[in-house]
Amino acid sequence: MIKHRLMPLVARLITSEGLQQLRRRFQEWRRKLRREPHRAVFYFRIDDPYSVLMAQVLPRFARHFGMTITPKVMLYLDQQMYPAADMLAELAPRDVRQLAQLHDLEFPEDWQLPQREISLAATRCLLKHEGDERFWSLAAALADALWRHDQEKLESLLGEHGQMPADQAQLALEARRDQFLSDGHYLTGTLYYGGEWYWSIERLDHLAHRLNDLGLGTQDWPLPYGRAKRARLRDAPAALKDKPLVLFFSFRSPYSYLALSRTYALADHYGLELRIRPVLPMVMRGLSVPKAKRFYILKDAAREARLHKVPFGRVCDPVGPGVERCMAIWPFAEKEGRLREWLRAAATGIWSQGINAATDSGLKFLVENAGLDWNRARRWLDDDGWRDRAEDNRNAMMEAGSWGVPSFMTENTIIWGQDRFAVIEACLLASPADDKG
Repeated sequence: MIKHRLMPLVARLITSEGLQQLRRRFQEWRRKLRREPHRAVFYFRIDDPYSVLMAQVLPRFARHFGMTITPKVMLYLDQQMYPAADMLAELAPRDVRQLAQLHDLEFPEDWQLPQREISLAATRCLLKHEGDERFWSLAAALADALWRHDQEKLESLLGEHGQMPADQAQLALEARRDQFLSDGHYLTGTLYYGGEWYWSIERLDHLAHRLNDLGLGTQDWPLPYGRAKRARLRDAPAALKDKPLVLFFSFRSPYSYLALSRTYALADHYGLELRIRPVLPMVMRGLSVPKAKRFYILKDAAREARLHKVPFGRVCDPVGPGVERCMAIWPFAEKEGRLREWLRAAATGIWSQGINAATDSGLKFLVENAGLDWNRARRWLDDDGWRDRAEDNRNAMMEAGSWGVPSFMTENTIIWGQDRFAVIEACLLASPADDKG
């Protein structure tokens, strides 16, 4: 099909570093022409743990680079962008708590999910003071009280600082939600600078290096943030040998592809028993991934791929038959003892070589790149036995508390995201002591 022939070329253009640099030069030229300062907008939502953590870092980040960061308070979101909102509400605080420990930031250990009406009251207070210099300290105080369910402290802060009138706040928050989507994003806890989005503290290093290239700040950022605290592959305690590490993987997930090499390296270094459990992509499991979200993910994945020196960009979306055929080969590759090689070959072909896995010629190329025999492999394409196993994998992932990939499961923790290897390592290294306790 023409679509599959054109897709890798269009994706390569969208994700190219050259186009990114061209856009950045244009943004800087326009900023200078308008004589504007270096300014970023921060989309803050008080009941979003990632926003709370990011808000602790940004004042120091702004001072370091001599830039202005303008907060924009949010509350309402487009629910179609969150296919498992209830699960995210439970997973995000646990994830942020781990990040806070890793980066010496603050998030209450005894957190409780905020009540909607209390979040709205705190948001109305922040809307009233959005332009004040004390916004950051007020946001920190309100967030701490909100996530601890400290009603007395909240009432004291609201009484002291007041709130925007309810009807005015409602209109402002709904308008912001709609504008946010039209501007091209959907996740709060996000910084917007010069045409690009930076979500969570784990993307601040990208912005820092961009600002360094403009002559701002010094090379010592990210301080402890971003990939300065990546997994360090320390000396392995004997107790870690043969401990299980589960990877939930999807052939349609660029982040799953980006995680593969580091997952293999981590498992091999610590002598872990790596269990790879493929699942169908969200759109093939009845979960929606809107176009704007897919577009952002593609560009963000390209940025992460350059950071980790992973080939990326000539993409041929395998959704539908391509995914199913890759999944059908999975049991054969596992039987042959070459599952790792199959995942790497298939994902590399899909995400960096523009290979159409829905065709026999494309699948044959991927299979042979994995060191498998095509004539034997193709016999597995008519065997649907993988479907039950994929459903079992999905159920196990959901029961553990995640719905997206890549997700990792140690003996006692579920961790979501290709940018969480330092957290995975910290959980692994802590587990022997935990077992003794």
